[in-house]
Amino acid sequence: MAQLEEDFIRLVDNFVVETSDPKILDEISQLDRESRLLGISFYDMYCVVIQDGMKHKHLVSEFKNYMTLKKHVPFAV
Repeated sequence: MAQLEEDFIRLVDNFVVETSDPKILDEISQLDRESRLLGISFYDMYCVVIQDGMKHKHLVSEFKNYMTLKKHVPFAV
């Protein structure tokens, strides 16, 4: 696994653990279910949603804010 992938996974994990917004937690839960139904990893699904930005807009916005706060923006979002 490339360092960039590991950094992305770590960032997503930290975001999931640190968030307390019920709407965000619900959207994360939806992504988890969708990824299992599609047979892909949660992180792949998360990456697609972040890049698309059309679905789960609240989650995408909050994650971008989180990345900015963490000053960790090496990903194309």
